[in-house]
Amino acid sequence: MSNETVRVNPADFAVPADTARWQGKALLVGIAGVIFCAIAAFVDLQQFLRGYLIAYVFWTGLTVGCLAALMLQYLSGGLWGFSIRRILEAATKCLPLMFILFLPILFLRHHLYAWMNDPALTHQNYWYLTQNKWMFRWVLYFVIWILLATTLRKRGNTQDSPGGVLPRLQGLSGIGLILYALTISFAAVDWVMSLDPTWGSTIYGLIFLAGQGLSALCFSIIMLTVLIHYSPYREIIKPTQFHDLGKLTLAFVMLFAYFSFSQWLIIWSGNLPDEIGFYLRRIRGEWGYIILAIVLLHFALPFALLLSRERKRAGRRLIPIAILLMCMRMVDIYWYVIPNFHDAKLFSIWYLAAPIGLGGLWLAYFFYNFRQRPLIALYDPQVSNFLHQGSGHGH
Repeated sequence: MSNETVRVNPADFAVPADTARWQGKALLVGIAGVIFCAIAAFVDLQQFLRGYLIAYVFWTGLTVGCLAALMLQYLSGGLWGFSIRRILEAATKCLPLMFILFLPILFLRHHLYAWMNDPALTHQNYWYLTQNKWMFRWVLYFVIWILLATTLRKRGNTQDSPGGVLPRLQGLSGIGLILYALTISFAAVDWVMSLDPTWGSTIYGLIFLAGQGLSALCFSIIMLTVLIHYSPYREIIKPTQFHDLGKLTLAFVMLFAYFSFSQWLIIWSGNLPDEIGFYLRRIRGEWGYIILAIVLLHFALPFALLLSRERKRAGRRLIPIAILLMCMRMVDIYWYVIPNFHDAKLFSIWYLAAPIGLGGLWLAYFFYNFRQRPLIALYDPQVSNFLHQGSGHGH
């Protein structure tokens, strides 16, 4: 069936009115979180900044992970991505917000990164770790990400009106995915790995890349499961969409586990004092319970649950797994960040305040962006296949 035979009415694909209410609630949470964080900055600046860094890495990772998923959808052309394209696009519009939210880290960077106060710590990698280069790369990352996201959205906008010239997005997406992999690898080094400038891992960036893809898929599953309670998604979202997203989630769970285990195996088998200290700090004492929780809840349990075909085809059964994995993504980032500090606490209220505050702001802006356009690209060639699938839905 050709796309021209499908008559679409933009009003039939309007975003649910309840999203305005969700936006308002998220904004209230964000404002309350920001006020709480401002108080925290005066009460315990060090702990606050560490919690803020965890929150920033997580929410920025979710944003650029959605950008990568959007490019992957354009490259592959699968219906799994067509059903969540608007979700991914709205998330990528949050990149300017994340650029602004980096400012507290920028202005207070000396309280986080020891090498900025003691140049002797970077005598082996001084060619890379200098403050000017660190700040330049931060700007460069966001310039690349925002340009990619803006170009994809502008070209995709031609599919929202009849008679538009359909763009070729595969080439741009292929180049964009390469740029994404490179920039994320360097950003992970700059923002997290450089907390300990004496330690390094060549697979470090790939761990964060896999985690970001996983976060994007889990967030998309949560949003799609919510949307199928409203028309028109109630009628047109089928179990096949959830099945595809479930399979991709399973793949990224295994990819994350593979990268994480590979890093551990290479370092542990090398048994070099400069390298194994990274893991010794993270498996001794109470930290051992954290890594055990990551192994069980970030890999073993989701892997076992996602093997079920029936579970992957039902949004209401996938959503607890998606929520669990997003929470464990935060825990994993926390496990990478906090043990770098000699006075690290296993738990601080500030480790929760900042993620909630930044999350409220992010979700409020996400819902604002999401409400600006119809739920689907109405004149995309995939519309006919999307609207004429088998009967049934995924909840």
